[in-house]
Amino acid sequence: MGILLDNFSSEIPLLTHSEKRVLYYIEHHLENSKTMSLIKMAENNNVSTTTVVRLCHKLGMEGFSELKYFLKNFEVDLLLGDLDPINRYQKDVQDSLSHLKAHDFQQIASLIHVSDRIVVLSVGLTKMIGEYMSKRLMQMNLSTTYIYESHMIDLISNWISEDDLVIFISSSGETETLIKACDKLDHLNIKTVALTNHPDSRLNRLCSLALSAPVEKVSYEGYDVSNRSSLIMLADLTFEYYLKYLTEL
Repeated sequence: MGILLDNFSSEIPLLTHSEKRVLYYIEHHLENSKTMSLIKMAENNNVSTTTVVRLCHKLGMEGFSELKYFLKNFEVDLLLGDLDPINRYQKDVQDSLSHLKAHDFQQIASLIHVSDRIVVLSVGLTKMIGEYMSKRLMQMNLSTTYIYESHMIDLISNWISEDDLVIFISSSGETETLIKACDKLDHLNIKTVALTNHPDSRLNRLCSLALSAPVEKVSYEGYDVSNRSSLIMLADLTFEYYLKYLTEL
């Protein structure tokens, strides 16, 4: 999946065939799309202007103008040919660990302990990490639910309880499906935790508590190869600090 498609991975299943065609076109003609008019975009994809605007709405934007603004500001650091991936991963891990504090993990451990149920939400490429974390918590006989489907995430506010804890896992911290869900939960006074790779993300700001393992965002030949193993590290540390919390009760 390309870097733009990865950004909207949770929205893609909601798109029609024609809307996907436009999004795929933008992915492969990113620079030209930044300055293209609405009419030209529709003509190049043999769709109506209404289809293009409908795509924008499904991506969480007001219209085509906001999409162009997003594209112009959609910057990804390129992975240089002489940059060794092992060295980059070492730097990511070291930088991440330097940002983490035991107190933050201890707070999350206490929330996990007093919650009736833990709900883990993750979409796109982080789905597997969400499943991994939920199964780790299940090992402790905790009532844990893992959700990765966008339409089910949209409905979470209908059945969640104030005694539950919701853990969001997102590399960017900007996935619209998760942002909208977190905003609803915030208004319902539901306890929330974010595990991301970006400390300044909207998801981090919305959640009650947040942990981030900052990593360098990089791509190679149009594919996002940014380190996501750091999210597994956050999941493992959260689990271990929970075990440590239990032994100290």
